[in-house]
Amino acid sequence: MTTPASSQPTSEATTNAKTAVAKRIVVVHNPTPNVRRHLLFKRLLKALPEGVYMLATTGDYSSDLKTLKNACQNADLLIAVGGDGTLNLAVNAVAYTDTVLGVVPAGSGNDFARIWVAGLSADDVIKTALHGETIQIDLGQANERYFLNNAGIGFDAELIKRLRHKTWPRKFTYMSRALQLLPGYRSQPIVLDDPSQSVNAGTARKSFMLSIGNGRYFGAGLPITPHARVNDGLLAFTHIKENNRATTLRSLTQMLVQKHLNAKHVQAGQIEQLRVKSTGIPVQVDGEYLGYSPVDIKVCPGALKINKL
Repeated sequence: MTTPASSQPTSEATTNAKTAVAKRIVVVHNPTPNVRRHLLFKRLLKALPEGVYMLATTGDYSSDLKTLKNACQNADLLIAVGGDGTLNLAVNAVAYTDTVLGVVPAGSGNDFARIWVAGLSADDVIKTALHGETIQIDLGQANERYFLNNAGIGFDAELIKRLRHKTWPRKFTYMSRALQLLPGYRSQPIVLDDPSQSVNAGTARKSFMLSIGNGRYFGAGLPITPHARVNDGLLAFTHIKENNRATTLRSLTQMLVQKHLNAKHVQAGQIEQLRVKSTGIPVQVDGEYLGYSPVDIKVCPGALKINKL
């Protein structure tokens, strides 16, 4: 459906935004009730011109993706209002196209937004989404699914599988849920086809969690791959190998202060591609449960056009 621009007074930032918007705009948004999302959405509506195509997600990924791809065929700009799951849907609709992505973070995790629009006021977020500087950044790809922020194999994916029908928790709530799962979780042997020979280097162990990052954060603010960059043509990885419960717990809590990479059973580095050949290990992308391994992961350099401040 289309939504006309509001006739209510606008701030200077949103007024300026109206003068520089793209010719054809699509807005995809998560309709789940959320106070911050509601307020941002109202501000965005004031800044939009008439004739904008609005799509509310339904939770059916395949159906939403098909609808969004069709809507974006001739679009100049796609604005995603929601969390990392909404952004994941958006990048899968516009990867390798000329449609530019604008980010209006309004989820409970907002992990990609922590490196993209952190510290900006609501008006500046909207201004950036509408007419910021357009640049190209990398995406990751797990099998056929692109990801903007993070892919995970193992513990984090198992946790997401169990939480997928619930509101994504904030950082400390994520940790509390992780602590609940930890005693019963069993690490699994991982067999990799890794051209870099770095992800599973050293003493062979079962894998607790392998995180592949285009962005730096996951789990509502945990800096799992602080060495990741979105425009270097590489994906960062952090591999936590199986250890005793106390050591694994210490690694999880050390993420809060970015000291987990110093542990002996943790490996970190960068890759271009990787294949997890083992079967039956859960996989997630951008906080969305994808299924089970095997999975092929690779970087897609410059695959996304996106607006930045």
